[in-house]
Amino acid sequence: MKKIRTSKLKFISATATNTRLMGVVGVVVHWMDEAERKIVQIFHLDFEVYGIDGFYHLIEPKDKELNELILAVTGGLGGQFVAIDFRELVYLLKSSYQVDVNSIEAHVDFDAYIETFLSWKSDLSRDEISALMDKLTPHITSDEHVINYLMMRLVGNDLVSTMNLWDVYDEQISLEPFDGPRTLIKNTSTLVSSKGDFNAYRVEALVDFEHKYKLLVYQVTVRKSTHHIHGLSFLEALVIGSIEASFNLNKPEYILVSHIKDSFFERRFSENNPEMMKQTYEQGQLFIEFNQDNNHVSQNPYYLNGDIYALYFFSKADQLLIGSFSHENIEEIDAMLIENLAYDESLQFICELKTDDPILYAYINSQYETIFDFLSQ
Repeated sequence: MKKIRTSKLKFISATATNTRLMGVVGVVVHWMDEAERKIVQIFHLDFEVYGIDGFYHLIEPKDKELNELILAVTGGLGGQFVAIDFRELVYLLKSSYQVDVNSIEAHVDFDAYIETFLSWKSDLSRDEISALMDKLTPHITSDEHVINYLMMRLVGNDLVSTMNLWDVYDEQISLEPFDGPRTLIKNTSTLVSSKGDFNAYRVEALVDFEHKYKLLVYQVTVRKSTHHIHGLSFLEALVIGSIEASFNLNKPEYILVSHIKDSFFERRFSENNPEMMKQTYEQGQLFIEFNQDNNHVSQNPYYLNGDIYALYFFSKADQLLIGSFSHENIEEIDAMLIENLAYDESLQFICELKTDDPILYAYINSQYETIFDFLSQ
């Protein structure tokens, strides 16, 4: 890749995903350099732990190359792109950079960009930050929706993103005696009282905690008419073991099992689905398909893995396992495979499984060659 003088770049436009309340944002920036070449930069920003954990720098990219890369970087975020101006761009980049100032060292292409980046000053006022947060927030549809977002961001030590969720924003809000950032694994809201324009909920947030888990219990008051947070008070914190946590997270899993007849099927699948996250295991390759939106955050209870549409595991034993927590999703995928003649040309259907507890990840991380070897243990 040619090195360019980023200090001579002229800002053209930028867009960002409206996923700030998920703790991650994808950003696409269009520039023009001194030779009037089109420059596109793509960022993946993490506001909890990793900072600027994705950066790509393209010079006059082809449309197909650009679109596939944007899908690969942002396709799993579940949001829509909205336009942002240059000052808003600087704020997003600078605030994520402060999460981990060493994160940019992992991106070789950032070397040509670092001097200009460090010279930028983030100068948004509090009202302008609030307006940006509002722009990057999806429509809140219920009390449970706003509570789930609140707890997700607070256990991630990411309070600023919640400023527009409150009646009155309080910078001193904390989750003592909680230390973070942590990950919200499950959140359950139970209505305990309703008076006038206010609903009070008992909220139980299950979070990761070292080698165990913590159940944080709060009372949260929500204004009915606006779905804004009115009050938050801590009740208790309980440390629980992995067995109890596993029981807390139990839900059915549906799995389609097929034998792969076509050795090129996995390659085509990967090429045709650049937006899917790919993970390599000793037993094979896993592709994760995320939902196209984050509507799962409005569900009660909320689950961390609720954003997953389906898992596709290509095992070294030539099995394709397709798993989902939704039987409707499995039916849609099965119909798609039939329509695309996959069963006629590439796959041999074996069976459909339903388990009371999630098992697919356990099998993937096991040493068993096939799913049936794993189940017969």
